[in-house]
Amino acid sequence: MSALSLDVRVDGVAVLAIDQPGRKANVLTQELWDELEAMVNALALRTDLKGLVIASAKPGVFIAGADLKLLRDAPGPNDPAVRAFMDQGNRVLFALEALPFPACAAIDGAALGGGLEVALACRFRVCGTSAKVQLGFPEVNLGLIPGWGGTQRLRRLSGEIATCLLIASGQPINADQAERISLVTKVVPTSDLLEESASLVRNVPRVPAEFPLANQAFLDLMDATSRVGLREAIAMETEAFMNLAGSPESKRRIAEFFGSRGRSKDCVKSLVATEEP
Repeated sequence: MSALSLDVRVDGVAVLAIDQPGRKANVLTQELWDELEAMVNALALRTDLKGLVIASAKPGVFIAGADLKLLRDAPGPNDPAVRAFMDQGNRVLFALEALPFPACAAIDGAALGGGLEVALACRFRVCGTSAKVQLGFPEVNLGLIPGWGGTQRLRRLSGEIATCLLIASGQPINADQAERISLVTKVVPTSDLLEESASLVRNVPRVPAEFPLANQAFLDLMDATSRVGLREAIAMETEAFMNLAGSPESKRRIAEFFGSRGRSKDCVKSLVATEEP
């Protein structure tokens, strides 16, 4: 029995509900990652969707974290099975981020550890007002650190201080606290959670299939320069510019720009001519 169900609304927003059979809470097992990987890869091929909302069908929990049994049974550090497990999770989350439409995590319960890392890979995170909402990284309490991008994605949203406090403490925070550090996009009444999440993703333009190289270069640059000093960052910016200048895409777009300017001038001249007595 599948842990995932997909419903496409009339507004073009897909709602992916997670409900692992036989469990009180959704947990990131190898089997769930397998299902998520197949689902995300299938969604990436669709051209009829405006956005994706990821939600839980289990009350009081979004995703509780990773499968600790695999980690408990690891024979020692650098275990190949654990590495494959971590690599798959990262692969799925990178694919989720790369979807040609935005995703939103609709959270109305516990989103902890790996569960919060899934939410962080979405463009938006909307929380309901349930008292069971908790967001955090308890890994240090288990002798671990976040391993599916949590340290890096959180830092990019909330900054160094908030990231260090949240991860080093191992303690969760509530929805309002998460909103104050920009971890959560917005907090809404639980009754409005799905509609608010759908509205966010529905109103973001879809990434075109021919995603410009310049856009990708910019995103790559922002990622790479977040960890270096100013001079090195500017040097990397210059190199990225040099790689784009003179490229076929840049030359084509510049030609289109000059062509559109010419057409605009012709249009203005035509209008002026028709308005003259």
